[in-house]
Amino acid sequence: MLTAILPLITVSLGLSMPAPELDEAVPQVTVTQPRSAQVRLAVTLAEADAIHAVGIRGQTIVFAIDREGEAFEVVATLRAKGPNKGEVIALSITDVGPAIGDMGSLSWLGGELADVTAVTVLAVDGDGAVTITTSDGRAYMAIPGRGSGGNAGVEARWAAAWDRDEG
Repeated sequence: MLTAILPLITVSLGLSMPAPELDEAVPQVTVTQPRSAQVRLAVTLAEADAIHAVGIRGQTIVFAIDREGEAFEVVATLRAKGPNKGEVIALSITDVGPAIGDMGSLSWLGGELADVTAVTVLAVDGDGAVTITTSDGRAYMAIPGRGSGGNAGVEARWAAAWDRDEG
């Protein structure tokens, strides 16, 4: 009789375990449901101690962040075709070692995303800049390799609006 219910107990315990947080010793977190990935991306970027870089790798956008003394690679997979092209459909977060330690040229983005529910779309323009669109319709342009001088959040919103008008 006990052998019949042991698998049920094991499954029940597994379902009651909380999802791992970034600060736990988990080498990788993967989210495959689009809405969950969009929410997790917003939270991950908002809670980062530093955002160092954004880059393009095929149909993915990669952010390099620091959080609580560790460096993470945050990879958002995008919908490749159709009317929702650029929609975030999956996310993976991988611990890549000790934190870089400096502030990071894109760290302003964390503050801008602090009250955002989700990052829904990431679009890449011809120059490699990434427009980040949130669930509440805000858009920010993150330009690889560019520092944050001035009011970066305002500049990024202006650049994203200007790019949409021109594109």
